[in-house]
Amino acid sequence: MISKAIQRRIAHLDVLAEMQFPVSISHWHSGGPQEFRWTRRKSQADPILIGRRDALEIDADADSTISAPDGGIVHINGDVNADLELGEHHEVIICGDVCKNATIRADGYHHLYVAGSVFGEIAVSGSSSIWIDGDFKGKLTTGTPSAQVRVLGDFAGEVNPLEQAALLSLAVGGYASHGLMTDLAMKGYVEFHATVGRSNVVPGLYPIGTGHRKNEHGNSFSRWCVHAQADPSQPPADLPAW
Repeated sequence: MISKAIQRRIAHLDVLAEMQFPVSISHWHSGGPQEFRWTRRKSQADPILIGRRDALEIDADADSTISAPDGGIVHINGDVNADLELGEHHEVIICGDVCKNATIRADGYHHLYVAGSVFGEIAVSGSSSIWIDGDFKGKLTTGTPSAQVRVLGDFAGEVNPLEQAALLSLAVGGYASHGLMTDLAMKGYVEFHATVGRSNVVPGLYPIGTGHRKNEHGNSFSRWCVHAQADPSQPPADLPAW
């Protein structure tokens, strides 16, 4: 069962994200929409396929592939050690880490919360809203039209667009290097906006000089702010409210 603390955390983020985890919260609050079929498993060693109106809760680590090609709800009360394959409208809640050997592949409308850290890969072809309370040290492939990524810890991952770079919004509560942010700005996203809690440059607005450039697809606009200068080995200051 998802802990009450994580339930409250997701309810808080759901408001900030303009209601992107409604089925999960409704289930915890009042039993949820009756059209969803909820299944709970105490372990998961074999592949699982669920349908559009299915909701699956794994009360353990996910150790084999979970597929929801037509949408659905997936709750994992542990780590993800295998692939997730997702489509259409879906809500995914992971109470542990996305481990190094795991890949989350998603199209449609991808709404993801990770209580731990991401060391594996997230590859999205459609829109995505991703909340990570730990660190991001894996790979992210963004889709269209937009990707919204919120990392409460440190950000040291690799980010690339799947095909044409569209819109990318990134909020980092911990540390992200200036070089990494500059590399992201050069990917050619139509718009790249970010906020960084700590970096290896003085606080301020970046990039220095123009915030847009021409590329083969047209104009690319980038802007990010840094709140504090710090060495990555230093402990973080107060965490942001989100």
